Amino acid sequence: MPDQPGQVSLRGLTITVPSRAPRAARGLLRGHVAELLESPHLLRPVFQPILSLATGTVVGYEGLSRFEMKPRRPPEAWFAEASSIGLGAELQALALRRILGFAARAGLPDDTFLSLNVSPGYLSDPAVAAAIATADPSRLVVEFTEEEAVHDYQELRRLMVPYLRHGVRFAVDDAGAGFASMRHVTELQPAFVKLDAYLIRGMRSRQTLRAFLRAINGFTTEIGATLVAEGVDAASDLAVLTETGFPLLAQGFGIARPWAPWPDVNLAATRAWSDARQNRPTPSSRGQGRSRDAAQSRPIPIEDGVNIGSVLGPGLRRAGIESIEALRTVGAVAAWQRLHAIEPDLATEQTLVALEGAIRGVRWASVPRTERRRLITAVAAE
Repeated sequence: MPDQPGQVSLRGLTITVPSRAPRAARGLLRGHVAELLESPHLLRPVFQPILSLATGTVVGYEGLSRFEMKPRRPPEAWFAEASSIGLGAELQALALRRILGFAARAGLPDDTFLSLNVSPGYLSDPAVAAAIATADPSRLVVEFTEEEAVHDYQELRRLMVPYLRHGVRFAVDDAGAGFASMRHVTELQPAFVKLDAYLIRGMRSRQTLRAFLRAINGFTTEIGATLVAEGVDAASDLAVLTETGFPLLAQGFGIARPWAPWPDVNLAATRAWSDARQNRPTPSSRGQGRSRDAAQSRPIPIEDGVNIGSVLGPGLRRAGIESIEALRTVGAVAAWQRLHAIEPDLATEQTLVALEGAIRGVRWASVPRTERRRLITAVAAE
């Protein structure tokens, strides 16, 4: 009986392999993956910054893998091959250990998170769980992708519970790419919703993009999730997103290419943001550079902060906090205390967490649980 082809699909790439591949072919695949597993240096971690469009600050990084061996192929192909021969969890665990190890040695910047791609099917795998356990869970975000089928959401939610209890947050990747991704959002209630790159690059007009963002931003605001625009691969994409005024997070080549941590990618991201505020590509002349620096130095009105708007904004202004920069200087606890002194009805625990989220450029529900407890304890002790 001839071999029947099957498909392995991971992160947008589909590879067709025989369901009962010839022994030689499967041996070759296993040999490639075994070489990776035995030589960790062949897997090079890189980090792409995730930028807050509201504040111009880097709030997190996505840890990615680059494979330094032949044949040259996208990382997705290596992970798909490993999955096809039953070594997917082992390779994913290695990638996680390498990324987390590099991040630990480089020192993850304060108030930032590290986002890791983990297949839902491997969440309970001992090797994957052990790799994740090597890091501070309150600094981690686990991304589930659209391509990974979920057949039992109740079971997946059960597997997520121990991670959530320790402070790990979750993200749904490629949202909007298909029905499954939106079901991921409704079933799993993630802290972050990452928009499929097509939705950023494929809109026919700015009006269409603005209308879509208004709708999806309203939805994610209601569930407390932070919206992340992926695939922002050109300066014009970033300028259009910034122009819409929605407090999104964003990542892509138009902000910074994945590279080594941290200073260079941070500098590239903040420069891209200051250029985008002027709705133009990166300037090359010295005069344009001075204009960019001036734009970056202009304070961001407090009402434009994430979680603030027209409800908290006026109260914070009466408390003497008129910009995001001023809020960052004062800090969430002191700002809450000032607000409590003049507007006690506004000064709730959720407001305290919302202020911390505004400082970090994320929605209140995306603030780590450990940080929420610390903030609440701090104001209770006063």
